[in-house]
Amino acid sequence: MSLSHLPPWLSRVFERFAAYLDCRTALRLQVLLVGILLASGRRTATSWFRAAGIGKEFRLAYQTIYAVGRRTDQLAVAAWMTVRPCLTPCRRLRVAIDDTPTQRYGPCVEGAGRHHNPTPGPADAAFVYGQVWVSLAALAQHPRWGTIALPLLASLYVRQKNLPKIPKEYGWTFRTKLELAAAQLHWLKPWVADQFEEFWAVVDGGFAKKPFLQPARAAGFIVVGRLRQDAALWSLPPTSRRPGQRGPLPTYGKQRFDLAKRAGHSRGWEQVDCVQ
Repeated sequence: MSLSHLPPWLSRVFERFAAYLDCRTALRLQVLLVGILLASGRRTATSWFRAAGIGKEFRLAYQTIYAVGRRTDQLAVAAWMTVRPCLTPCRRLRVAIDDTPTQRYGPCVEGAGRHHNPTPGPADAAFVYGQVWVSLAALAQHPRWGTIALPLLASLYVRQKNLPKIPKEYGWTFRTKLELAAAQLHWLKPWVADQFEEFWAVVDGGFAKKPFLQPARAAGFIVVGRLRQDAALWSLPPTSRRPGQRGPLPTYGKQRFDLAKRAGHSRGWEQVDCVQ
């Protein structure tokens, strides 16, 4: 497939990604990216090859995909340099992190397992078999479409019980979704530290836990999310000991507050307009 018909700005973006690969696979990556843009139906490698006109050389195309997987962090830097001009000049960087399951079947699909289905749909299936990716995206304001997510990096999550299925030569180590998300923030921070004054990370309630919140705070990110489903609000603990009291001071107070009543209270809230 000839790349001469592509818009100049798109050709420059493709060349930026290809610069991180060996010259023998760089050109094939650009052809593959064209196929990704033009593919329809299921987002599979076969549909990419069909849209890009890749026929007998499909094995070389698979080798290109393998080379991309080995250089994920470097290519993610190219993705950041691509989406950075799309972020309007502002002092606050907003990123979103979420875990997304994808249905995958077959003997050659590695890292797949049985996961909870966040979107059951009409079939109301509680579980889905496939892969789960923890994705990091920058949030930008589009003049017509509102807030859009510009993907930067995705990390594959493999359940600990599925690790025996991964070949040992891969050297795969188990990490939770929270640890993967925290690692993504630490990867991003050096590339954006001198470009913004504030750093916000938007997550759902599943990430509102210590293994993610503490590393995010250490990286200088303000985390915006919702309370966990089992969250509880307690009064402040005492700061001084009673006469004769032994042992460590309590972590929580004795009085528990009803979150539903606090949410329904008319005071202490500010109304803002949001776009979903």
